[in-house]
Amino acid sequence: MQSTLVIDQGTHASRAILYSASGELIDQVEAPVDLVRIDHEQIEQDPQQILESIQYVLATLLARNRLPVGRAALATQRSTVLAWDKRDGRALSPALSWQDRRALHDLMQFKSEEADIYRLTGLPLSPHYGAGKLRWLLHANKEVQQARKDQILSLGPLVSYILYHLLSDAPHLVDHSNAHRTLLFDLATLSWSKPLFKLFDIPMCPLPLVRPMQGMWGRLTERAIPLTAVCGDQNAALFSQGDLPEDTAVVNLGTGAFILMPTHAMLPQPMGLLQGVAKSDGESRLYLIEGTVNGAGAALSWAQQQWPVDDLFEQLDEWLAQVKSPPIFINTVGGLGSPWWKGACSPYFMSHTDAAVKNRYVAIIESIVFLLQCNLERLQQIKQLTRLRVGGGLSQLDGLCQRLADLSGLQVDRFQALESSARGAAWLAMGSTKKWQKPAIDKVFMPNQNPALQKRYERFSKEIKVLCDG
Repeated sequence: MQSTLVIDQGTHASRAILYSASGELIDQVEAPVDLVRIDHEQIEQDPQQILESIQYVLATLLARNRLPVGRAALATQRSTVLAWDKRDGRALSPALSWQDRRALHDLMQFKSEEADIYRLTGLPLSPHYGAGKLRWLLHANKEVQQARKDQILSLGPLVSYILYHLLSDAPHLVDHSNAHRTLLFDLATLSWSKPLFKLFDIPMCPLPLVRPMQGMWGRLTERAIPLTAVCGDQNAALFSQGDLPEDTAVVNLGTGAFILMPTHAMLPQPMGLLQGVAKSDGESRLYLIEGTVNGAGAALSWAQQQWPVDDLFEQLDEWLAQVKSPPIFINTVGGLGSPWWKGACSPYFMSHTDAAVKNRYVAIIESIVFLLQCNLERLQQIKQLTRLRVGGGLSQLDGLCQRLADLSGLQVDRFQALESSARGAAWLAMGSTKKWQKPAIDKVFMPNQNPALQKRYERFSKEIKVLCDG
């Protein structure tokens, strides 16, 4: 049976992974990429470094594996955008990260249109998404402005830039899930929205053509492998175990934390949560409801700058077991995501400002759980859940998973496969195959009574309400 190649381009690394027809990991190669934090709002990456990292992991993996590769998938970080020269693919700007918020104040002029934007896109008016960043590039970057005058400008999500360079015919394309995160995409029609381009004063012609996530995209220049799935990383993570049972949601814990729940139709009232496209092909579509926590791994990175700790991850589980009464951390790292969508506000501890470093880190982990629980309560009003599947790097913390089970009252299953985005992309590339084998469950966390945790959550929730109302 032919293997499936997955290119997984994330915030901190690019990976190339080979999977068997049943979903077993055969081999993988990883290369780090840099994230440049100019300040609290401006966060960039080097497009050339990202591209070179992808080319390196691809070449290395394929050179040491002479297995027949039947197809490939590409999964990328969402909401990261850039500009490039449409003639040769030369980047004209940095890649403005999904975490970048430089367009916050500019977007406030569209506040009166927020309800219509949310209705059309399933997204709030937020600087995390592409429209504000594209406006910034058009207004502030002189090279982008000159390229527009010369009619050689290409704009779009990071995935489009990667596709231009990876596919043999250098196309200008984007999939439904990445197009959706530009804030310029009509979720009902799965097409660019002319009213939104007009509203944001963004030209439509430099943007890529929109395609379904599953289908024939072209062939990779490496070995002429057909690319049969392109999607955002979190969309792919939803399918790491194949089709998802109706009573289950997926929690992916990485730089950000995302709760994903599939639905067969758009909801009229998603209650501050996001709506998006889970998967699509030429004939059908599956929507998703999503909760977003900006400060997951990003909050730990923030803390490392404040209180550096060697080998932090190795110590966290021990600290989570030891510390019984941590302070309460108001986690606004990267801004509050769903369901509040609150802008810039410095993170802070409610009390215990002189708490030991380990207590502070436990408080930060608990704040991630608290933010997830706020979103889960909204999801439970839409559809009754009985269990959660967790993945991503932070899911390896037993103390985090147990707190999530205790607070939510739901069973939490952690599977052995860590690269949930890559595995889900492989499943999509294989046409949502029925031969997919679920990996063994690494650990099941059953909910326990935890009144102290519940009280801290209640205090946290009240403080967030005061913060947002103020």
